[in-house]
Amino acid sequence: MTARPGRRATAAGLTAIIRAEVGKVVTLPALRITALLTWASALLLIPAHADGRQVLQFAQAGFLVLGVFATTQEYQAGGQIRTTLLAVPRRLLLVAAKVAALTAVIVPVAGVVAFTAMAPGGDVARVPATSAYLTLTTLLAAAVGLTLRHTVPAATVLLSTYLIASPALRARLPDDTAVWLPDTALVDPPHGTVALLLWAAATFALATTTLHLRDA
Repeated sequence: MTARPGRRATAAGLTAIIRAEVGKVVTLPALRITALLTWASALLLIPAHADGRQVLQFAQAGFLVLGVFATTQEYQAGGQIRTTLLAVPRRLLLVAAKVAALTAVIVPVAGVVAFTAMAPGGDVARVPATSAYLTLTTLLAAAVGLTLRHTVPAATVLLSTYLIASPALRARLPDDTAVWLPDTALVDPPHGTVALLLWAAATFALATTTLHLRDA
């Protein structure tokens, strides 16, 4: 059975939008610099931390910033988001393309950083799960950036949550409650992955809704 022309056109259109979004991400200097600094920080932290997960508890900050940059840059000086919305007026399609594009770019970065952190301790088997965690964390951060539209507030909220609030809450909450914190998947992948998926889905649902309701 052949695909309907309308479906082929939609698929081709989505592919073109994803390519355009990938182009935006990879040509953004701030993202390239942040990715390099994130990898370098993981490398520098290895001598002080035998457990690669401890390294990534700090290095994940770079992925939070990467996600924020990926979506807030269009709202900065010049208002590129207006041009984007004129080209892609369907908000849901645009958000889907942004998710796909950012995932395509971040997966290899996450893999390199995860391997850098885990390999010295012999935890190479954890690299795929850790890469998935870093990728989902970046997507969650991108959704927060898309919702708040401004780099500094979005980064402040995320860094405060991941580096201060979440560790403090984990130390005080019962295990069956703490498992729902967004960064649990880093220390307990089997239980925390579902929570992180739900956090990412919820934040993107909020981001899509606000994109629909607000003007560019």
